[in-house]
Amino acid sequence: MTTDIQSRARNLVLGALVADAATMGLHWLYDQDRIREVAPEAPEFVGPTPAHFDGVPAFFAHAGRTSGAQSQYGEQALVMARALAANAGNYDRTVYADHFRAHFGYGGKYVGYIDHATRDTLDNFRRAEDEILLRAKAIPFEGDASVTTAMVGKANAVIKQYQSVVLREKFEEAVRMTHDDDIIVAYGFQVLDEILAIGPVYGASDQQLPAIAKLPALIAVQTVSDVDEDTFLQSAVSAVRTTSDHPRSIAYAPVCAKMMQAAINGADMTQVIAEGRAVANEEIDALLATAMSMIDQPNTDATKHFGMACDLRYGVPSVVHNLATSSDYRTAIRANIYAGGDNCGRAMLVGAIAGAVYGVGGTHGIPQEWVDKLEVGNEINALLTNLIG
Repeated sequence: MTTDIQSRARNLVLGALVADAATMGLHWLYDQDRIREVAPEAPEFVGPTPAHFDGVPAFFAHAGRTSGAQSQYGEQALVMARALAANAGNYDRTVYADHFRAHFGYGGKYVGYIDHATRDTLDNFRRAEDEILLRAKAIPFEGDASVTTAMVGKANAVIKQYQSVVLREKFEEAVRMTHDDDIIVAYGFQVLDEILAIGPVYGASDQQLPAIAKLPALIAVQTVSDVDEDTFLQSAVSAVRTTSDHPRSIAYAPVCAKMMQAAINGADMTQVIAEGRAVANEEIDALLATAMSMIDQPNTDATKHFGMACDLRYGVPSVVHNLATSSDYRTAIRANIYAGGDNCGRAMLVGAIAGAVYGVGGTHGIPQEWVDKLEVGNEINALLTNLIG
C-alpha cells in the first residue's frame, strides 16, 4: 500500500516532468506579450514552432521535439532517476556521472539542445581522460602500448567500485587477471596513483538553472528512505556539482533540496518556502525575501524584476514568488510559462513542489490529461514504482 509520503514523492518527480514538457514549446521566448498572443488561454503543451519565435527576443532550441517531450532539463531529471534505479535506489556520484555522460555525450541517446553546463561538463570529463592518458604515458615503461590503456581502464573501474581501504588490493587482483606480471603490476600502481592525484572530476563552472534540474528524483528517493540530514544535503550538493561546480550553484542546492523535502513531508507552501530560507545564505535569503514582498504583483512582473534568463539568482526567486501566489498546479505552471524566458528551467522546481503539495487530479492537482500527454509517462511510472513504490 502506497503511503502519503510515497505519493507525494512520486508526484514531486511527476510534477517536475509534466511541467517541463508542458512548457517546452514556449521555452526561451523572452517576449511575454508574444506568449499571450500565441496562447491566450492555455499555453501548456504548445508544440515548438519557429514562427512563434520570429521577430522578438527569443531562442528556438527545440526543433524536432514534439508536444509532450522533455526539454534538456527534463532529460537531466530522467537521467538521475535512471541512475538511481540502476544502483538499487542509492545515490553514487560516479554512477550518476556515467549515466549523464552516456545519455548526453557522443553516441548517447539524447538528440537535442546541449546547454552550456552540459557541454562544459562533458568537456571536463574528456579533458580529465586525456590528462590521465598523458600522465600514464609519461611513466617509464618499456612494455606494449596497449598495457597503458588497459591499466587506465582497470584503474578507473576499480576506483568507481571500491573504497580506498581495499582499492590497491582489488586493483592488483584486476590487473593479474589479464597481466600476471610483477613489472606490469608495479606500472599499474603508478598509473593508479596518477589518476588518484587528479581527484574527482566535476562539472562546469556554471550558476544557472541546469544545476538543480536533476534533483527531484534524488530528493524523492532520499526523503522516502529517510536518510540522515548530512547524507541528504551532501548528496544534493554532490549531484549539483557533477554538472555545475560553481559556489553559487552549490549554495542553491540545499535551498531547493529542503523545499522539495518539505513538500514531500506534507508542508504547505508557506512552510515549504520557510524551509528553503532556513538554509539560505544571506544573498539568497535577501532575494527570496524580495520575492515574498512582491506577492501583490503578478508572476510575470516579478520574473521581469529578477530576470527572465537562466541564472539561479533570477529563477529561484521567481519560483518562490510563483509558489507563494498560486493555489493550484495548473495556475502555477501557466503563470510560469507566461513569465517567459527560461521557463523550462524554472518549471522543474515549480512543478516538483506544486506536484507534491497539490497531488494529481481534482481542482488543485496535476491535471490527469496533462499526465497523459507525457511522452515518457510509461517509463517514469515504472521508474517511480521501482524507486518509491
